[in-house]
Amino acid sequence: MEQKRTEIPNSEAALLQQALVELLKNEGRILTRQVEEAFLNVPRHLFLPGVTLETAYSNAPVYTRKKGQEGRVQSCSSPPLIMATMLEMLDVRPGMRILEIGTGTGYNAALLAHMVGPE
Repeated sequence: MEQKRTEIPNSEAALLQQALVELLKNEGRILTRQVEEAFLNVPRHLFLPGVTLETAYSNAPVYTRKKGQEGRVQSCSSPPLIMATMLEMLDVRPGMRILEIGTGTGYNAALLAHMVGPE
């Protein structure tokens, strides 16, 4: 079953998302069409409120929660290159049931949900 691509209304976000996917492919992190489709269809910026589009689509961790006066990092959204590598290694198939624990932003869980499909 082929999933329809969700269009991102913000053209700047779409361009940045496409550029990130191309970077991950060029670096050998995205190897399969399934992982590529997930990264093209799940808009990362929706899971990172309060950050710029450039930050959301950078290949870097995005710190989402800090604590104390020292500002120690408690949580972050992992770099997309790590997520892509993990998803490729996991070899997710449509229809699988997956439990993800520790989803700080929910972005990786959304990538997984896209990959396993609605069933």
